[in-house]
Amino acid sequence: MTRCLVLSLLVCLICGGIMFAPVAHGADPAEGAPAKQPPTSAQIASWIDQLDSDKFLLRENATQKLISAQQAAIGPLADAVRTGSLEKAFRCIHVLRAFAIGDDIETEIQASAKLALIAATENDRVGAYAGDVLKRIEPIQRERAIRILSGLGVKFTSYAPMQGFQGMDEGPGIWITNDYTGSAKHLHYLQHLGFIEDVQIENDKITADWFAEIAKMPNVDHLTIKDGPVDIEMLRELEPLLHKIEFVRLYYLKLKTSPAPLLSKMTMLRQAELFGMVIDGKELFQDAQEQQRIRSALPGVLPEGIKFRSGGFLGVRGPSDGNRGPCVVQSVDQDTGAYKAGLRGGDTVTEVNGTQVQGFMHLIELLQDKKAGDKVKMVAVRGTETKELDVTLGKWQLREVY
Repeated sequence: MTRCLVLSLLVCLICGGIMFAPVAHGADPAEGAPAKQPPTSAQIASWIDQLDSDKFLLRENATQKLISAQQAAIGPLADAVRTGSLEKAFRCIHVLRAFAIGDDIETEIQASAKLALIAATENDRVGAYAGDVLKRIEPIQRERAIRILSGLGVKFTSYAPMQGFQGMDEGPGIWITNDYTGSAKHLHYLQHLGFIEDVQIENDKITADWFAEIAKMPNVDHLTIKDGPVDIEMLRELEPLLHKIEFVRLYYLKLKTSPAPLLSKMTMLRQAELFGMVIDGKELFQDAQEQQRIRSALPGVLPEGIKFRSGGFLGVRGPSDGNRGPCVVQSVDQDTGAYKAGLRGGDTVTEVNGTQVQGFMHLIELLQDKKAGDKVKMVAVRGTETKELDVTLGKWQLREVY
């Protein structure tokens, strides 16, 4: 009897159309089904009006429909904040919040801008709520930005703010190299990386639009630009960022005009490395007049803080007191000319191209006029063994610390 009753109820449910089945969200429409039409302005206006309804389910349904409307609803929602009840204003902000943490870049940009405007211009409660929403979604936007950018090949040297970070010469950073597969559009997510202090760029596809996105980053004070089709016009896109830069490296750039006017905007600059740079067809290292022009543009930087070199890279590290002899190498980077030639940490370099080496700083001076690809002869002592090495200099590399 019980079994018959259950079967009868099941038949009734199926025939009556009440049988529940899971809904596949985001599934493609069935083949041949008409494409979903975007909502009209009248529909969006009607849904926004329903946000004021005294019926909870109607308000909830209208909220979900507005979220599904995407960009088309952003302007009307922002305008409606000031036209109804507090409930309506808060629900408008709630929908804009959903857009600001979505996966569509343009929708996020527009919604975030509207929330910021509401926070700045509306009355105390509505403006404060919008401001609170912006603060609360910051971690979500940051984590999403890290996920998206790392998936596109941006390398992070730190994935989170360093608690208790005190060092002035290093910090959390990113590298944008030729491994990056995204576009300038995706670099919009950089502005959510408030913990990033160091940006290093080495990419053959870089454009002015890339620099425009990098310039929106809030806390960058270290900047390295190496190789690539970079010109002065592209570098001008960085102007909003320049007043915060403390350390800059410009490696192997070929510019048509002097970078001095741009460098003069780096009012916080402490150190500049201009290696392998060519200006109007002339190597900067050999151009004393251009060097003086750059120094004059940076009156607050000590002379030793501005370094000009031809750009040959040996790939070794030495003692902090490099003015004293002997020239003992502390470490040698792999994949460098020095390492390939056989130089190792602990070796003492005694001679370069027939000149006796007095100390580590003297070694640097002997190499500063050498270009990438130049060959130098070195003599090094390891214990009781003397080695003669033929070293091919490379290019200066992106580094994790300054």
